[in-house]
Amino acid sequence: MVEANENLWIAVAIALAVGIVIGVILARLTRHVGSSQGGSVHAQLESLQLRFEEYQQEVASHFKETATLVSRLNRSYREVQEHLTQGAVELAPDDMTRQRLLAALEQDDSDLPGAGSKSGYGKGRVEPVFDTLEPPRDYAPKSDEGPGTLSEEYGVRRKH
Repeated sequence: MVEANENLWIAVAIALAVGIVIGVILARLTRHVGSSQGGSVHAQLESLQLRFEEYQQEVASHFKETATLVSRLNRSYREVQEHLTQGAVELAPDDMTRQRLLAALEQDDSDLPGAGSKSGYGKGRVEPVFDTLEPPRDYAPKSDEGPGTLSEEYGVRRKH
């Protein structure tokens, strides 16, 4: 029994030594493989960071160009309005037509965002004379003696 006990201790010591050797070999292999994969992950991270920065630059460039184009569009619109105003003043046959054209142009110009005080546009304009005019009515005015058109009694004849 002592001999079996000694053999058991020798087998345990040999298994422990083989386990340590296998553990050391595996640790070195995984460390070497891990360091090469870590470099790969780091390279991917740097690549993604670079692509993200390029994307941000493209977005900033896009919006800068958009702002420039919108500014140019507004400037062109103002130039067209000024041309039409000048044409209305110079080419209209009478004052009434001229004032109607100028009123319509002024109304269109007020719809333009950013138009008004900063552009200096609209100085020296003739004020429209249509302030006192009333739009046409689509109903008949009520007479003082009869019922109104919305009355339940309107248009109904009763037998006496």
